[in-house]
Amino acid sequence: VKPVEAASVTTLLETLRQLEAVKLRETAATNFMARPRTYAPDTVIVPALSRLHRRHGDKTTDPAFVRLWKHAVNFLLARSEFSPPAPTDWAQPVKLDCDCADCRGLQAFAEDPARQVHRFRVRKDRRQHLHQTIERYHLDMTHQTERIGSPQTLVCTKTRWTYEKRCQQYASDIGHFQTLLGVAGKVPKRLESLLERMRQAIRRAGR
Repeated sequence: VKPVEAASVTTLLETLRQLEAVKLRETAATNFMARPRTYAPDTVIVPALSRLHRRHGDKTTDPAFVRLWKHAVNFLLARSEFSPPAPTDWAQPVKLDCDCADCRGLQAFAEDPARQVHRFRVRKDRRQHLHQTIERYHLDMTHQTERIGSPQTLVCTKTRWTYEKRCQQYASDIGHFQTLLGVAGKVPKRLESLLERMRQAIRRAGR
């Protein structure tokens, strides 16, 4: 599903606002919330709310705006209320479908908490099978062929790529919390707990 741009959401909500089409505006909000892969709460809804707030200030806090605000807040709190835990070892739990000897060796290596590097000295077609499996299962490891001897050796080295990517996402989400606090205006009293949870998340992140 191809995500839309925040500008498209902003334009639609702004047009419906100018037409005073309150019900249609709420219907649009419902549709956005029902399709988070298309209307991503972080990269589409948050920027759209920010643009609307820049144009109209706290006058934007109509029911559709508040529902989208709550939707984005809940999505981000579920993902980034707390910082991602740092890995304590090198284990990468995985269940590979293939039961060949090479994949059994790969799975044992992936699940091993102590080993960071493993060498597979196997012929070319088996090396290709292994690196296809690594990529298919998105394992956190590089795979390079050491072109010495025959057969040559596939050297697999575990990385922290997933954790590092998650840390980048967490830092971005903290920025989204700051944006959502800035556009909150006078949210209903029942939503004030969400404001406090975002403030606490920001403080924990040292922002």
